[in-house]
Amino acid sequence: MARFTSSTFGKISGKHGTAIAAVRKDGLCILKEYRIAGNPNTVGQKNQRGKFGFVMKQLNCMRPVFTVTFGGQYGINKAVASAMKVAVSGEFPDFEMDYSKLVISTGGLMGVAQPYLKHINPTCIKIGWNTETLTESSLSDYINLLILNPVTKMAIHKQQIALRSDESIEIQLPDSWSVNELHCWLYLTSPNGHSYSTSQYISVNDSLIP
Repeated sequence: MARFTSSTFGKISGKHGTAIAAVRKDGLCILKEYRIAGNPNTVGQKNQRGKFGFVMKQLNCMRPVFTVTFGGQYGINKAVASAMKVAVSGEFPDFEMDYSKLVISTGGLMGVAQPYLKHINPTCIKIGWNTETLTESSLSDYINLLILNPVTKMAIHKQQIALRSDESIEIQLPDSWSVNELHCWLYLTSPNGHSYSTSQYISVNDSLIP
């Protein structure tokens, strides 16, 4: 690949004979050999396309959430890229999603210690956490929850539903949901809404609360 500055031609781009010219964001012109794409149906390429399609299908119901947590309409792209790296196993066409590794938000705000989820009855769950505050955290930070039913592909996004100081919250679920099929994430936002914590996956504890 060649890099050059041309006072004669100025900025150029496109295919020129057997070369491709392009202009980078910093204004530098680059020139590289044009190569025809290889076979798009190799095992590796099929696997990559299949993985992408699988992840999109699994996460599409959470698209509005990623618009909030990853800052804009293209937030789903960040979520998919992350999931493909850390949360998907298997080979085409038998992929599996490890929801415990799925990240739905990132940030420098401190999360909570010892989060837990228990069900009170078949359609009501209790989510709790340790209220201890550490550096870069406040008892006034907001608790936000995402609850996913992977069978129906329905997601419940509860924003600013509680404060860090509240210690727990109860959530009523749709009558058709089964607690044992749930996946839940907790993340915090600062009082001014400018800072986020990295999401925490909460496992379901099957024991009933007395």
